[in-house]
Amino acid sequence: MRERIVRYYYRCMETLAGPLANGPITPNALTLFSLAVSLGVFFLYAGGFFFWAGLALLLSGLLDTLDGTVARLSGSASRFGALLDSSADRVADFLILAGLLVHYRNDVTFYAVLFVIAGSYMVSYVKARAESLGTIRVVGFMQRPERIIFLAAASLAVPVAEAWLPSISPDAPLILILWFMAVSTNLTAIHRLWSARRDLGRAEGNQ
Repeated sequence: MRERIVRYYYRCMETLAGPLANGPITPNALTLFSLAVSLGVFFLYAGGFFFWAGLALLLSGLLDTLDGTVARLSGSASRFGALLDSSADRVADFLILAGLLVHYRNDVTFYAVLFVIAGSYMVSYVKARAESLGTIRVVGFMQRPERIIFLAAASLAVPVAEAWLPSISPDAPLILILWFMAVSTNLTAIHRLWSARRDLGRAEGNQ
C-alpha cells in the first residue's frame, strides 16, 4: 500500500516539477527554500500557531520532494545536490521539532518531543550507516514522510478540536501524535537496526 501511494505521489510531483525543470530555479535553490520554510515552521510552532505551522510544514515537505524531482527531470542531479538535500533534511527536522520544544518547555510534552528528536535522528542514521556497510533495505513505518504527514495533520486538526471539542485541550491532537511518534520513531530505528544486523550477517556468511 505504501509503495503504491509513494509511486502515485511521485507521479504527481513529476507533473508539477515539469515546468520547473526548464526554468531558472535550480534544485539546490529549492532545497534552500525548503529549509527557509522550515525555519518559519520553527517560529510558528514556538509561538503556538499550530494551524499555520502545519500548512508551512506541508509546503516544506512539498519543496523537499520537488528539488530531487526537478534535478532528475532536468538532468542536473549531482552528488553534492544529494548531500545538500540530506543535510538540509536533518537541519529542517531539528528546526521543526525545536519549535515544539520551545513551546512545550514547561510541559511534560517537552519529553515526548525529545524522544521524537532522538528517534528521528536514529532512523536516518541507521539507514545511512547500514547503507555504507552494504545493506540497502529501507524498513520501518515512521520514516520522514510519515513524520511530516502525521505532524502536519495533527497541527491542522488543532482548530477543529478547539471548535468541536471545547472540553479538551485544543492542542490535544498534536500532543497525542507527539507521544505516538516518541514511541514509533524509536521502534522504527530498532527495527532498522535489527534488519540491518540480519542483512549484514547474511552478507558476511556468503563471503
